[in-house]
Amino acid sequence: MHYLLFLYFAFSSLFVLALYRLFFHPLCKYPGPILAALTDWYEAYYNIVEGGGLIAKYEQLHKLHGPVIRVGPNTLHFNDRQAFHDIYTYGSTLVKHRALYEAFGAHAPKGSVNFCDPEDAKQRKGLLQPLFSRKAVMSLEYTIQQKIDRLLAVLQSNYNSSSTAVSMAIAYRALTTDIITSYCFAESVNILDSPDLSHPILRGMKETFTKAWLQRHFPFFITFALNAPQKLVLWLLPEFEGYLKMRAGFERQINSLINNPDRLSMVEHETIFHHLLEPKDQERLSQASLMDEAFVLVSAGSDTVGNACNIGTFYALKYPSIYLKLKKELEEVWLDKDRSISFTVLEKLPYLTAFIREVLRFSLGVVHPLPRVVVPSTPKIGGLKLPPGTVVGMSVKFLHTNPDVFPDPYAFNPDRWLVQDTSQLLLDLAPFSKGPRSCLGLNLAWCELYLILGNILRRLDLKLLTEEAT
Repeated sequence: MHYLLFLYFAFSSLFVLALYRLFFHPLCKYPGPILAALTDWYEAYYNIVEGGGLIAKYEQLHKLHGPVIRVGPNTLHFNDRQAFHDIYTYGSTLVKHRALYEAFGAHAPKGSVNFCDPEDAKQRKGLLQPLFSRKAVMSLEYTIQQKIDRLLAVLQSNYNSSSTAVSMAIAYRALTTDIITSYCFAESVNILDSPDLSHPILRGMKETFTKAWLQRHFPFFITFALNAPQKLVLWLLPEFEGYLKMRAGFERQINSLINNPDRLSMVEHETIFHHLLEPKDQERLSQASLMDEAFVLVSAGSDTVGNACNIGTFYALKYPSIYLKLKKELEEVWLDKDRSISFTVLEKLPYLTAFIREVLRFSLGVVHPLPRVVVPSTPKIGGLKLPPGTVVGMSVKFLHTNPDVFPDPYAFNPDRWLVQDTSQLLLDLAPFSKGPRSCLGLNLAWCELYLILGNILRRLDLKLLTEEAT
């Protein structure tokens, strides 16, 4: 009898909740699928069952319903450039939606990527910003060039014919991981020295990104992996080997610096620990926070730039006219290709700059909408005054493929950036997000892109293997 009463009240509660969400919720006037209005698991279906098909589904929904759609019981998604800038560029009052960030950041729970309070994020960013200023990046440019030279040597020695071809996606990921670890910690993981560029860290990162949607909706798997005995984790999840090795390396370095602070003066160059271990007007971070912040920097610093370089190389080789223009411009300022050239020279090249901007338009840093929560003081978003607590977001994919700003948006066309006034184009180029929560490593990323793509295009002769096969 009690069991039946429990079922009755449970189903009655669900029925009342469904009625409220469909007909009485503050967002019920916005169009969208009925299932999305009823449950947040609508997103999970397209992420997991449809293999990351959420953004494609949002495209369909926007074509049907217009620039604002309801994609969850309390969530709106926009396809409106003004709304994007209201949320991210100027949205200083909005806060990160905790559920998504704690899920994607479950492997580094005390890292700043998970900070939802804007003030907490501002303080942490303030600690790290000096290491990623333009001045700091240029002072450490030699560390970037050293790793690029190492990649070139590996490619020239081991992958100099179609029979010894290499996946540039893997090569670039190895390069950017070596760069970010050397830059941030003065200790590179030296993946480029691994045979066949095979390394547990690379394999682990690949598996992590492959399973990102599971992590998004079932973050307790990561929590289990962090707290369970290491042997059990590796038996159940062998792809975690690289993550655990990297974490052990951070722990060793951090403990050494905590126990012997004088070691900070002995490293090759300034590292993040110079700023995090000796914060001004703040308490020293815990060991867990230090390790999580380190892991966040490695993950973010290796993925976006590596992906952009891979996409850039592909399009340069796919379109010979683009490749020839790049080669000609580089040859005019880079007479001896066996000698390195500075970032400040490369960033002044008009066509290379246009090319990199178009690469970044195509290579989205994060395609998933980055949700923010409306608070009472939040101004209008896309002309709409929304109730506090509403979750809002817009995938940067919609911003980068807006035909009103980027005509023929799916055509790779660097020439679109060679017009006299690029202010509107640049405003809507957001591969590193915008506003107060934009990417910390923006200056480093731009420097890497110019140096990596410049060196690859000037100093190597590349061909697409697929073109040879056809």
